[in-house]
Amino acid sequence: MRAAYLLTIKAGREQAYRDAHKVVWPELIREASRAGIRNHSCFVHNSWVFVYLEADNVDEALAELMKKEVKQRWNRHMEEYLDAEAIPLDEVFHME
Repeated sequence: MRAAYLLTIKAGREQAYRDAHKVVWPELIREASRAGIRNHSCFVHNSWVFVYLEADNVDEALAELMKKEVKQRWNRHMEEYLDAEAIPLDEVFHME
């Protein structure tokens, strides 16, 4: 399964958001992998963030990851940079 979301960076926090992703915590990456998430990417354009990820079951993988303290801590850390709402996107085309 694939999933994509749009997020909005708070005004004036664009560079700080980019900088925060230069040092994504290794324990967060490890727990995301354990939860079944793979091929996870974030792309930025101005104040927009496009998030893409893959998992056998995205909903289950994200639910499992959200149980982890490190993910909860990361989300609190990202509150400094991001507006609260993630907008899920519908896939309309895929080429493999």
